[in-house]
Amino acid sequence: MIHIVIMAGGVGQRLWPMSRKKSPKQLLSLITENSLLQDTVERVSGRVKGSEILIITNESHVAAIREQVPDVPAENIVGEPVGRGSAAAIALAAVMIEQKDPDGIMVVLSADHVISPVDRFWRAIEAAAETVGRDRESLVTLGIVPDFPATGFGYIHRGEPVREHEGIAVYEVRRFVEKPDSHRATEYFQSGEYYWNGGMFIWHVGTIMKWFGRLMPDLHRAAREIKKALGGPDPAQVIAEQYGTIRPETIDYGVMEKAENIKVVEAAFQWDDVGSWQGLEKWRERDEHGNIVAADHVGLDTHNCIIMGRGQLIATIGLDDIVVVRTDDAILICQKERSQEVRDIVKTLEERKMEEYL
Repeated sequence: MIHIVIMAGGVGQRLWPMSRKKSPKQLLSLITENSLLQDTVERVSGRVKGSEILIITNESHVAAIREQVPDVPAENIVGEPVGRGSAAAIALAAVMIEQKDPDGIMVVLSADHVISPVDRFWRAIEAAAETVGRDRESLVTLGIVPDFPATGFGYIHRGEPVREHEGIAVYEVRRFVEKPDSHRATEYFQSGEYYWNGGMFIWHVGTIMKWFGRLMPDLHRAAREIKKALGGPDPAQVIAEQYGTIRPETIDYGVMEKAENIKVVEAAFQWDDVGSWQGLEKWRERDEHGNIVAADHVGLDTHNCIIMGRGQLIATIGLDDIVVVRTDDAILICQKERSQEVRDIVKTLEERKMEEYL
C-alpha cells in the first residue's frame, strides 16, 4: 500500500513578510485560491485514501492544518515539538506507517511545492513505486528535468539506466550535488546528465528504517522509542522527550548522500518550490504591463513588478522590476532580482530580537 507523507514544517523565510512562523508559506494562497498545502493534498487525493495521507508539521500549526484539510483524519496531522530537520520528520512518519503497515511504501512530498500537470506527476510516482516493488532495497528519488541552469537547487547526477516504466526512465544515481555557482550550474544543464533535486522520495518503510539504523543510529533509536509509545497513554510526551535527543539533520545529508542502491526517476513535469517572490512569475498571470498583482493597486508607469498585499491600497509610480509586499504590520520593497536576499532581512530581524515581525 502507498502512504503519502507530506512534510509541512518549513517557514519560507524568503517569502517574508507574508510567510511568518504563525502563518508559514505552505499555509498561504500564493499561486491559486488554495494554499500550497491544500493544493498538495488535492494532488494526491483520489489516488490514495485520506487515511493514507500523513502530514508532519510543527505543533503550533496542527490546528490550522486540520482546518485547511478536513478530509485528512485529525490523527494523521502530527506536530513535532521542535524542528529537527527532514530526517527526523521522515523517521517519525516511518514508524507511524510501520506500525500500521509494515510492508508499506512511503512517498515523501513537500507541502510547499507547485507541480503541473498532475498526471505526469503521478506517472513518475508510479514508476518509482514500481521500481521499489521490483527492488525492495532501493531508495528512489524523483529528478526534475531542468529548464534553466538554476543556482538555487541541489542537483542529482544520473548514472547508468536501470529500466523504463511506461516510457519513464529510471537511472542509477552517481551523486548528489549541493547548490552550484552559475558556471557549474550551466555545465550541469548543458550536459543533460543532471536533474534538479526536488526532495521527493519513494521507498519501503522497512528499507529507510534500516538505513537510519546504519547511518543515523541515534535517530533510529529515538524513532524506535517513539514507536513503542504509539497507541499508548501519552505518545506526545515520549515524542517530546525523544526529540530532545535528536541532532538536526536533513535526509539528503543524513542518508541519501551516503546510502547505496539509490535510483532516480526522470520527472518531466513542471516543478518549483516557490523559493522567492520572483518565483511567482512562473505561475501567476501578468497584467497588460507585465505586473503580477494580488492587492488593491493603482499604478502609473509601473512595469514588470510583483505587488502583493492586503488591507490598504498600494499606489506606485515609475517602478520597474520591483517587489512590493504589504501585510498588516510590515512592508517589503526590493529589486526583483534580489528577492532571494529577503532571508537576510529575516536574519537581521532575528539578530535584533524583533520577534513581533517573525
